[in-house]
Formats: sequence, C-alpha cells, structure tokens
Amino acid sequence: MKRHRATPALLGGLAGLALALALAGIALWRAPAGVAQEQQPIVEYPAFPPTPTVGPNPTAPPALAAAPLYTQGFASDEALRELRFVDLDPVLAAQRANWRVVDGRLVQADAGRGSDPSTHRAAALVADGSYGDVSVRASFYDQYAGVAGLVARYNGAAGAEASYYRYTILKNEYEAEPKQLLEKVVDGVATPLAELRAPGFAPREWHVMELTAVGGQISVSVDGQVTLTAADPQPLPAGAAGVYARAFGGILFDDLIVSQP
Repeated sequence: MKRHRATPALLGGLAGLALALALAGIALWRAPAGVAQEQQPIVEYPAFPPTPTVGPNPTAPPALAAAPLYTQGFASDEALRELRFVDLDPVLAAQRANWRVVDGRLVQADAGRGSDPSTHRAAALVADGSYGDVSVRASFYDQYAGVAGLVARYNGAAGAEASYYRYTILKNEYEAEPKQLLEKVVDGVATPLAELRAPGFAPREWHVMELTAVGGQISVSVDGQVTLTAADPQPLPAGAAGVYARAFGGILFDDLIVSQP
C-alpha cells in the first residue's frame, strides 16, 4: 500500500484550523449562555483628569490701585483695543503671536493663523502710554506654558529694533536656570542685570509680579516679596509697559496696573 505524506502547507492549515477552533471554544465557554460575547478593548486607559478650574485671581492692594496711571481688568474684547501687541523676537508676519480675551482674562493663544505653539517672545503693551518712573504689575496663571514676564520702557519697532527692560520668571518644574531674570534689551540685544537661580513659580496657581523702574534703579517683586534689584548706570528713557510670554499659549494675565512708584 502506498502511503501519502502530508505536505507542510497541509499541516500548517490543519494547525491553524485547530487553533481557531480552540479559541472559539474558549470564547463560547467564557460567554454566558444565550448572550452574545461583547468585544473587549485590548487596553483600557484611565480617565483623563479634568482641567483644573481657574480660581479667582489676587486682589490688588488698595494703596496701589488708588491712583493708577492705567488699569485693565479685561472684562471684554474691548480691552484689546487699548493694547499694542508686539513680537519681541523676529518672526514672519504669518507667525505673529495671537492674543485674546477669554472669561475676563488676557490669554496668550499661540501664534499664526493655525494657532501653533511658538518659542518666540511676545508682549501686550499699553498702547497709549509712555512711562519713565513706573511700576507695572499683573497677576498671571500658568496652565502649561511655564514662562511669564513684564516689560517696561519699551521703545522701537517689534523684533530686533526695540529697547526695553524685560523680566522673566520660569515655573519651578523647569530644569533651566536662572528661574528669574531681569534684562536690559538695547536694539534687540539683551544684557542681564540681575538673576535668581531659584525659586520660580508654581503652575496652576495665581501669582502677582511687579517690575519697578525709578531712574536707573530697577526692582522686581513676586507675590509681594522683592526678588531682584539692579542699578543701570545708563537707564533707558520712558516707554510702554505691559506683560509678555512665550507664544506657547496656556498663560493667563489679569489686573494689569501701571502706577507711579
């Protein structure tokens, strides 16, 4: 009698059929009688935590708010007409930073028509003010940007042609140092005046920052505590004042107050 040898293809097919029947049997065994087996996800991800609610921002001290040169609470879109928006770093016109008023706060909303995050610096300045001896104060709330700041005595066009004082603070979670930096920018070239390696600020909390310039004496306070001081032997003249941030989005500003020191 002639014996037929099973080919590899035939053996592979039989093995695959046996595996499929075995898996089907397991599925039927696990399913309750008379109930269709529901398709289960391979991986179940935990529920994404909700975005924390932004609480009320700090109240300005009565003495500071008594006779300000300018105040802005961003109650409506009309506030945008009182501000001048400049990009502190050179960018193409199509990539300029976006600013909006949302829920009574000034929001830095990325850059360009596509609202894409950008690393360049952008400022929102009081449009009709030129201040010499000045204190500029604002509260800020960081959702995910990690950078906030203030500008004083701003003169010139946007980008590399401007001169001004610039204060920057980073969130504590950033490894970069210094966490606080006071600079003098002349024709777009920045020179450090004072710096602080730590601390920075805690994200998702309201903070208050203030930059004061009297002649060549410059100081910064955060949450009521003086953190940086510097003396500039060649002080910049009077100019615009306001807030600034990187064009990442995710940063809120409120209660912008410009006053006489």
